[in-house]
Amino acid sequence: MIYCKFGIKLNLLKEADLEMVRQWRNDPVVARNYEFRDYITPEMQKEWFKTINNLNNLYMVIGYRGEKLGVINMKNIDWDHHTSEGGIFIPDPKYHQTAISAILSFIATELQFKFFNGWVGYARIMKDNKAGRAFVMSVGYNLCPGQKDNKNQLYFCTKETFEKNSQKIKKAIGLLTIQDEPSVFIIERSEFEDEFILQWERRFLTFIKPDKQETIEAGRIYYFT
Repeated sequence: MIYCKFGIKLNLLKEADLEMVRQWRNDPVVARNYEFRDYITPEMQKEWFKTINNLNNLYMVIGYRGEKLGVINMKNIDWDHHTSEGGIFIPDPKYHQTAISAILSFIATELQFKFFNGWVGYARIMKDNKAGRAFVMSVGYNLCPGQKDNKNQLYFCTKETFEKNSQKIKKAIGLLTIQDEPSVFIIERSEFEDEFILQWERRFLTFIKPDKQETIEAGRIYYFT
């Protein structure tokens, strides 16, 4: 399962990715932005994957120009109350002060609101993570009441706030990327019999109608503006 937008390619996290992601998550550059900073063993990583490999959590590996950069996620998805918590981590500092981080913040928030019909999105940012705070605030997040003195702060964004800011943000992103390319959602042919993937496909198509779809050798492809 793949989602592509603004030249970014997101692949559903699979078991084969776990060791790579574990190495990233143990990197001090990444760990310092999390409240949990203990060393993660392979066994711990496998147990964690068992808890998130379901329809209440969406973890995807970020790809850009043939390179794997990090992880983007929506977790604790509450389909009844339309809430979820988003997150991103990128281990290589060379991408931290670039447009890539801002674009990923936008994509993560758009996934919450546009494609999964979220009403309120949340994000946790360590108080000393100035770059992380700046990125989430740029797409409409605000600090939740009572969080000012917390070390691990909770931010929120409503669908209304995101939609108010989205056109301005997309215009800015459009100056840096190929804006007129459609968003693409792909179910790979090897996944056609995978019921877990098909459940995600049905969820995706429940909330938004594609402008075009086709089935080719690579798989089923849905196009969105």
